[in-house]
Amino acid sequence: MNLRSSSRRREEATIELTPLIDVVFLLLIFFLLTSSIQQAQQESNSRESTIAIELPEAQSGTQSTQSNPVVLTVDGEGKVVMEGGEDLQGDSIEAQLQDLYKKKPEAPILLRGDQGASHGDVIQLLDSVKQLGFKRVDLVIAKPKSDPETP
Repeated sequence: MNLRSSSRRREEATIELTPLIDVVFLLLIFFLLTSSIQQAQQESNSRESTIAIELPEAQSGTQSTQSNPVVLTVDGEGKVVMEGGEDLQGDSIEAQLQDLYKKKPEAPILLRGDQGASHGDVIQLLDSVKQLGFKRVDLVIAKPKSDPETP
C-alpha cells in the first residue's frame, strides 16, 4: 500500500502581492504626511519675519533663546504687525495683546522696529506692552557686518 496518493497534487506556495502593496502604499502616505507636518511646524517656528524691514545694527546684542515668542514688527511707516500669537481676539494690536496676556501672561515678546520707523512709534508700542504687564520684552537688532580681517 502506497501512502502517497498520486491523485494529490502538491500545492505551490505563493505570496499574495495585494496586501504587500497596500502596506507599502500606507507607509508611503504616512511618511509623506509626517514630513509635510514637520516642515509646516518648522516654518511656523521660524524666527524670521515675513515682513521685510531693515533692522538697526548694534554690537552689544545677544542671541535670543526664547521658545515661541510673539513678534511685534513696526515697519517704516509706523504700522504694527503681530506674528506668532495663536487665534487672538480683537481688531487692534492692543486688543490682541490684552487677549494674549489673559491667555499667557509669561509670553516672551520680541519687538522688531524698522530703522526708518519713528523712534516714538517703537517706544509707544514698547510702553503699551509693558503697561499690559508682560515681563519679558526684547528689542531685535542686526549684528553689523564686520570685515573678515577684523577680529
